[in-house]
Amino acid sequence: MDAREIVFILFGSVFMLSTVMYSAEYFTTRLERFLFPRKYVLQTALKKISKSLGAISSFRDLKEIVLVDIVKTLQVRGGAIVFQYENDTEIIDEGEIDTTEIKEMIRSSTWLHHPIYTCIEINRHEEYASYLVITSNKANTLLGKEEVQWLHLITSYLEVSLENVHLIRKLTAKMQLLAAQLPDEQSAQDIQWFRKIMFELQEEERLRIAADLHDTTMQDLFFLKRRFVALLDKYAMNKEDKEHLNNIINFVEMINNSLRQSCFELNPFLLKEIGLIETVRTYLDKEAYHTPFEIEFKEEGASSIESKDLTTKRHIFRIIQELLNNAKKHSQASKVSFAMTVKDHRFCLTYEDDGVGFDSTQVPRMEIGASGMGVEQMRGRILHLNGKLECDSRRGAGVKFFITIPVREVMSV
Repeated sequence: MDAREIVFILFGSVFMLSTVMYSAEYFTTRLERFLFPRKYVLQTALKKISKSLGAISSFRDLKEIVLVDIVKTLQVRGGAIVFQYENDTEIIDEGEIDTTEIKEMIRSSTWLHHPIYTCIEINRHEEYASYLVITSNKANTLLGKEEVQWLHLITSYLEVSLENVHLIRKLTAKMQLLAAQLPDEQSAQDIQWFRKIMFELQEEERLRIAADLHDTTMQDLFFLKRRFVALLDKYAMNKEDKEHLNNIINFVEMINNSLRQSCFELNPFLLKEIGLIETVRTYLDKEAYHTPFEIEFKEEGASSIESKDLTTKRHIFRIIQELLNNAKKHSQASKVSFAMTVKDHRFCLTYEDDGVGFDSTQVPRMEIGASGMGVEQMRGRILHLNGKLECDSRRGAGVKFFITIPVREVMSV
């Protein structure tokens, strides 16, 4: 056998071996979902989750992007991401999982060898530690070795995302603190972009909370009420038990109504449907049932504000909310009045109460409501709309706020 034959046989063998190996890999990949279905499901879910992790910017995203897919993929009863701070524990959960038990487990460090839960530490810092907790599967057995390894891969991706969420929250808190210390009107014009970002972040957070309340708590209360009503219809009860159950049903409905009002305050969807004036009227009418003072609302020729953009109307609504919150918290008034007018191409909002008043020279330092915005942030909204805020108050003589916004200019904000 000469050298040419040897070279031909060698290259031919290498080619045949490469072809066989490539074909085996190709067909194994193509048939993986049938040959190794569990492995295929885990790999597909891992690719999906890792691809989506870059979009996470809040705790709500963590639940929708990560937890839902993990619980569904592993076919477990529930899962949770736990943040353990020095004096507090925060839990994002999905499915059937006892959050009270989880808190105690993390606090007492019994998660290392727990007989029911699979718990993996994600990251640990001076400020907090985070954990991924998964329940047993629906057959009441713990996760297998392959599934635990898959979870460890998930947590390695999660570590970066959780740190980003934590940093975003810290940055937002610092920005809110800075927003409350903005300079005077003239120099503040140079940082309008900052105000715009702050207001957008606040609205995004309000919408997130409103959606969470509507999609979880309110739905749970709705089904709870239905179960109580079904019990009332199904079983024969004495008069005392029926009355007791009816009281519980009424209490659940009262909680649901309160949450519905909170959702509306967080997300005033009626602004788009019926406009600013009617939304304010509806809001103040509802608040009148819960305030210790009389509320009066007047509107005269202000309908031109309805042609302006939704963002502007939302700013005005938030200002009214903060004024009313302040009245409930501080004014001790018997009557509070709001008035809207448009004069000389300027939208005018007037607030007046007959309460205890304050020294108007201290307005910039005054707290104006439960949201913690302060007068500085209310002024920030007004300045953002190129408007002006004037205050007239003396101790024991009530409060008057005069807010004016140029109608022609609000289209550009």
